[in-house]
Amino acid sequence: MSTCKRSGCVSVHCWGWISHEGAGILHRIEGHLQYQHILKIVMVLSVQKLYLDGIIHSQKDQSSIHDYRVVQDWLSRQADIELLSQPSRAPDMNPNENMWSEVKRAIQETWPVLPPRNSDEPWALVSDAWDEVALYTHYIRSLTESMT
Repeated sequence: MSTCKRSGCVSVHCWGWISHEGAGILHRIEGHLQYQHILKIVMVLSVQKLYLDGIIHSQKDQSSIHDYRVVQDWLSRQADIELLSQPSRAPDMNPNENMWSEVKRAIQETWPVLPPRNSDEPWALVSDAWDEVALYTHYIRSLTESMT
């Protein structure tokens, strides 16, 4: 969570995933980002709860964190994770980016008049918006089917 005292801007750092079956968990990132930890603990365990066996097909977005050497090395050693390629500079073709656009739309509809007083208030807005969009299973399915 970062805030800008002068402008009042607020950001909430989180990680979430979607699949053909719907939205997965949304994980709040507090403090220093340990992306490899998120992949190992959050992604793999939460995906395996939904898909008991098989290959995890993962698509990265344009964040540079996906290109870190330690992340690439870890991913290359995972036999059960297959990275899907994405055309560079084409976020509109990434289902994850479209999901986040819908979450942002839902947040804008419920954003309070007064600025957040603490880091939990914006997190609650993001989490609630994620849960709301997660109910649109046909929308999420259409996002994932657009990649096939």
